[in-house]
Amino acid sequence: MSVARLTSGVALTALLSCAGGRFEAGVYRDSQTAYRIGSLDPAWIRFSLSGSNLAFRHPGGGSIVVNSTCRGIKDLPLDVLVNQSLFGVEQKREFSRQTFTLDGRLALRVRLSGAMDGVPVDMDLVVLKKDDCTYDLQLVAGEAVFPDRDSDFWAFVQGFEQLPAGNG
Repeated sequence: MSVARLTSGVALTALLSCAGGRFEAGVYRDSQTAYRIGSLDPAWIRFSLSGSNLAFRHPGGGSIVVNSTCRGIKDLPLDVLVNQSLFGVEQKREFSRQTFTLDGRLALRVRLSGAMDGVPVDMDLVVLKKDDCTYDLQLVAGEAVFPDRDSDFWAFVQGFEQLPAGNG
């Protein structure tokens, strides 16, 4: 089973998004939230993934997924939110867990390896809470290509900025 297909398992266990959003000029917008993300190399191809706001796949391997939840969320610690995103990932081996500031708020970044449906994957997860919304950004890739995709993911994350919500 491919890592791209396995990404759907992570996305489905992650926080569910609001349906019906638009993505244009680096900005995602729906009725509950709006945010800008950092640019990706043109090799990254956007695709539809149930349960996510945005999903991108690299033809050389790896996927980036973004989810947001702005309704009915509990005020959970970032550690708990990251752990919820990891349901279904087996044989987890964490490499780092660090807080940093993203868009003026505390965020948590966790880098780990694990297995999804028996397939080894490396992951980089970022969780942020801001203005009654939770944002979950993920990179999932095979070990061989993860180092090449991680710099793309980090630029993508660093460009995150919450915007005023508007018409989805």
